[in-house]
Amino acid sequence: MSVLRFHVPPEHALLTLADASGGLSALFAFDAHMAHHVAWLDEAAEALGHDRRGEDGDVKDARALANAQTETIRALRTELAELAADAEAQLPEGVTYDVPIVTEEKLPYLPDTLGPRELVHVEKSFKSGLAAHLLAATASLGPLSERLAGFEDEDCRQLGERIAAFVVAVRGDA
Repeated sequence: MSVLRFHVPPEHALLTLADASGGLSALFAFDAHMAHHVAWLDEAAEALGHDRRGEDGDVKDARALANAQTETIRALRTELAELAADAEAQLPEGVTYDVPIVTEEKLPYLPDTLGPRELVHVEKSFKSGLAAHLLAATASLGPLSERLAGFEDEDCRQLGERIAAFVVAVRGDA
C-alpha cells in the first residue's frame, strides 16, 4: 500500500477527484495549446530568418517571465495529479470513478502559410484559447479550493490556499 500525501475524507473523495480531474484536464489543455502556438510562431520566425540567438533583452525577459508562469502552472498540475490519485485511493468501498482523469482536447487549426492574416489568426487563437483553458480550470478549481479548506488535513488546506491564489490570479478579485 502506498503512503498518501493528501488525506481526503471518503465522503468528499468523489467530488474532490472530479474537480481535480476537471482542473487537470484544463491545465493540460492550456499547456498543449500554448506549445502548439509557440511551435507555429517559432517556425514562422525561423522562416523569416529570425532565431533565438538574435533576441534582445526584452524578448529574453518576456520568455523568462512566460516560462516562470508556465512552471508555476505545471507545479500546481503536479500537485493536483497527486491529489487526484490520493482521492481515488480513498473513494468509499463500491464507489468508482470511470471517467479518464485527464481528457485531451483537439488542438485548434493553425495555418500552414505565413502572412499578415495568418499571424492575426494565430494571435487571436492563442489569446482566446489560453483564456478559455484558464477559465475552465478555475471552474473546477474554485470549488475544489473551498472544499480543501474545510478538510482537517494540513496538506489539503495548504493546497487549497495555493489553488485559491491561482483562481484569484486568473479571475481577479471578482
